[in-house]
Amino acid sequence: MAKNALTSNIKDLSSAEFRDLIVALKTADPSSKFHKRNIAAFLIAEYCGLRASELGLIRISDYDPNEKVLRCRRLKGSVSNVLKIIDPEVLAAMEQHYFEYLKKPDNSQYLFASKSGKPLDRRTLDVLMKFYCSFTSISPDKHHFHTLKHTRAMQMIATPGVNLRDVQWWLGHKYIANTMIYLNYSVEAQAELYKKLENNLM
Repeated sequence: MAKNALTSNIKDLSSAEFRDLIVALKTADPSSKFHKRNIAAFLIAEYCGLRASELGLIRISDYDPNEKVLRCRRLKGSVSNVLKIIDPEVLAAMEQHYFEYLKKPDNSQYLFASKSGKPLDRRTLDVLMKFYCSFTSISPDKHHFHTLKHTRAMQMIATPGVNLRDVQWWLGHKYIANTMIYLNYSVEAQAELYKKLENNLM
């Protein structure tokens, strides 16, 4: 089954690839003053399914450490939402960065800021993605920060009991058709797998 123009552009990380990326995040450059920021940025972006530009918009006030919830400011016609962080690893990374960042006298209003205090932009995040991926076997065509958003979508699609409406709400999609792209890709990926298995039986 051939992929259409939309689904062929979707690049996501497998579970193993994502774990390798996390290992690289934690070990590649631990002496960097942005070490905790980078770990939190990548884990939050993947967990919430954020674009690079959306990650940069997160303000200190968008996170409630008491309720463990984060306001996601969605762009490109998407619907902003508030997500509870229930993944222990993501929560730990978020809070380590959040509370350390609060102590800095010159911190920016943006939680994920550059050294100049401006929000991290897509170019910087893509550079970081390439850097950390270079310590893994992840293929170069996935060395883009937006891959994290696709990874989250595909993980949720594959989760038993999670339906398209759940994924739509989580990702902030205004229209269900945007979410259907991931379902179509998943079905086609399965079809390709079965084809490979059938060929192996011949």
